Order: sequence, then structure tokens, then C-alpha cells
Amino acid sequence: MENMRRCIEHHAPKKDDLGNSSLLVLDIGGADINGSYRSLFPSPFYCYQTADIATSGVDISLRDPYEIPLPDGSVDIVISGQMLEHCEFFWLAFQEMVRLLKPDGVIFLIAPSAGPIHRYPVDCYRFYPDAYAALARYAHCHLEACWRDERGPWHDLVGVFRKTPLPPEAKPLPPPMEPIPGPDWVADHSPPPTGNPDYPDGPDENLIQGQQDYLTLLQHVHEKLQPGFYLEIGIRHGASLALAQGDALGIDPAPAIDRPLPASTRILQATSDDFFEFGAERLFQPAPDLVFIDGMHLFVYALRDFMNVERHAKPSTLVIIDDIFPNHPVQACRVRRSRVWTGDVWKLFVCLSQERPDLILLPLDTRPTGLLLIAGLDNTHRGLWEEYNPLVNRYGRDLPETPPARILNRQGAHDPDSPIVEDLIRIVGELGRQDAPLPAVQAAWACLRRDQA
Repeated sequence: MENMRRCIEHHAPKKDDLGNSSLLVLDIGGADINGSYRSLFPSPFYCYQTADIATSGVDISLRDPYEIPLPDGSVDIVISGQMLEHCEFFWLAFQEMVRLLKPDGVIFLIAPSAGPIHRYPVDCYRFYPDAYAALARYAHCHLEACWRDERGPWHDLVGVFRKTPLPPEAKPLPPPMEPIPGPDWVADHSPPPTGNPDYPDGPDENLIQGQQDYLTLLQHVHEKLQPGFYLEIGIRHGASLALAQGDALGIDPAPAIDRPLPASTRILQATSDDFFEFGAERLFQPAPDLVFIDGMHLFVYALRDFMNVERHAKPSTLVIIDDIFPNHPVQACRVRRSRVWTGDVWKLFVCLSQERPDLILLPLDTRPTGLLLIAGLDNTHRGLWEEYNPLVNRYGRDLPETPPARILNRQGAHDPDSPIVEDLIRIVGELGRQDAPLPAVQAAWACLRRDQA
């Protein structure tokens, strides 16, 4: 779903360019077995249809998988995901996709390059980038873009094909990745709104609790750690970003800064996914000392943000995650239903507790919705990357939306004024100043764990 969404965002025709016209999308192999791409192609802009050898639940039931009963050049967008490996003569299926495509149409193709055998009814192939280049030559079309997903176990190969290559001036470009100094982003000095009529204040659903305001804790960390480079994902009005005293970078697709920011602060208007895909290698110089993740309030986004941060981090980087303790089950709903809203970010705390025992995880009882301090990062660790899809299912889909009592009751959360918090910040600072290697960092965390126990 994430890769198909990226195809649409960067390679599909834009709604503004087509007015009231609708695009015909044909999903080949589109029977809803383990999910569907339908939600990514909403009407009326798209007319989404499915073709499959399945006999029910599809728009076109195929007698022959290599012959689709539609005219030549009749489809605007042909998509096929997780089908090609099950197709015995995949080159014939791809040739049929090209035949159906309008001269200015586009094909989005996703197939695994790794992963276990999963017959449905057969499982014949895995694909590498050269395979898509060969398919384009075979079917006399153009391979516009191709990437291999780093996340396992499938490591999907994604291809964007066109029957007619785009002219150079029309080729899609990556989103701009040039940060703008903070003061230029001050849009409104008026006080932020106190409420939202869409989410009225209720006595229970909007309950908040905690021994210290989260901004007070963040300010304390900044003062003690004095990070040389600070990264913040999800900046909203800039309340937490304004605490930075050194070089700072804020990432948000729709920043709404309502207060002055230090001159050393930069803002990048982008999603965190786009930032890590197109700008992180250049803008993560040096590696961050402190990272605050407060982006989309959903487990899968928080997981991806942490994974991407860790691969660019140094052993002494300290990461802080917001919203790990909903105060009421309604606050934890994936679809927002209350003014105070955490989504299911709490699942990241559960996931890391179970999947990454090598990390230091320090949950804090802060207002309004708790914080999680994470230390001991290892930019060579590949566990989360290799198991990404199973983890998304295990914690995102299979875990109930309602948090367990231990999360709602903040079981095991530390007082923000606890000595263990001071010890963690002190150790992070000392290791950062020494540019300590990972073994030294791990030894320090082992001592801290013994003290904590």
C-alpha cells in the first residue's frame, strides 16, 4: 500500500490537470485476498476496476490470464501488485498490460524480490531491477522508475512503466528538499485555538494526566544535553521546536508556526517519508544528537520514523517519542474521535519492548499523553527492516485498537524527575562528547540497566 501510494503521488496524473475527467484504473490480479488497492483510487476522479482469474468479487473474471477482454489503448492506469510471482508466464501478462494502456498511460507494477514460498496456486518467481528493464524491452515500453524496498521479508520491487516516455520537462521530480530558516515560517502570532468544534471537550474522552508537562521535560533535556543537531518530526505550531538552542531541523508537510523560532532553526515542508527518501542523506550531516518524533498518530508511521532515524543516528543519539500513553480508549482510536488524541502510537512502545531488547526504553509519566525516551540506537541493526511487514500486521492490524490496562494505567512509567532520567541524559551527553563507539555505549547502557533494576 505504501509503495502504491508513492507511485500515485509521484507518477500518476494530477487531479488539477484533468479537471472533471475520470481515469480508468485496471487492477490486474485485483481480487481482494489480503487487501485491496481500491481505497487509493477514490471516485469520482478514478474509475477503479479489477480483473482476476477469481470467479467472484471482481469486475472482470478472466478465463485466460493472458487475455483481458478490453480494447487496445483503453486504460489510463494499469496496476498489478503481488500477482506477477504467481503468474507462470509473467512476460505474457505484462505484454497484455502494455496492450491495454493508452499512449499516455502508466503501469504501476509491484512484485517481491524475496520472501518465503506462498503458492496461490503457484509461486514461481522473484524479481530484481534488471527483470523490469528486460520486461520494458520485451514489451517495447519505457521503464520510468524502479526501486527495491529495503523492508522485508518481501523486499518488493516497484516499477513505473509508460508506453510513451514523458518529455524531459514533464518528468516527475522529487519534492523540494531545501529547508527555509525558521523566522520566515512565522505565520501567525495570535494565541493558538483552545478547542476544536469537531472534537468537543468531554469529561472522560479528553482526560489528561501526568506528573509534568511534556514541554517542561523537553526543555530540560535541551538544557542538559545541549544537542549540536536537533531533529523534530511533526512540528505543528512550533511549541517544542522553539526550545532548540542550536542547529535544528523541523519536518512537517503542513507547518503552522505561530511563534518566533531561533535563527538557527530550519523548516522543511515535507512528509517524513519523503524527507528520508530524498533529503536525509544530505541534511543529516552530522547525525542528530536529539530527535523528537511527534508526527502522524499511527503506529505504522511512528515505526517507520523510528527505523529511518535509527539508520541515520549515532550510538549516542537520544530519541523521544510522544503520545505513548492514551488516557482513555477513545484517545487511542486510529480515526480521531476526541480533541486529545494519541492514535495507536502506544503500539510502538509495545513493539520495541518485545522486538528490541537491546534498546534502553524509558517511559515517562508526562502530560498530556506520556513520552518514551529511547537510547542505545544501532544504525547497523536490521531486525525491524527485515521483519517490517510481519511487524505491521502483528502490532498494527492484529493487536486490538483498545490499549491494555497497563498502557492506560501507565504501568512502569517513571516520574520525569526520577534520578534514572537524569542518569540517562548525563550518559547520552558524555558519550556524545566522546563520540563513543557502539561497544562503549552498550557497556554504559548495561550499567544503567543494572542501576535501574
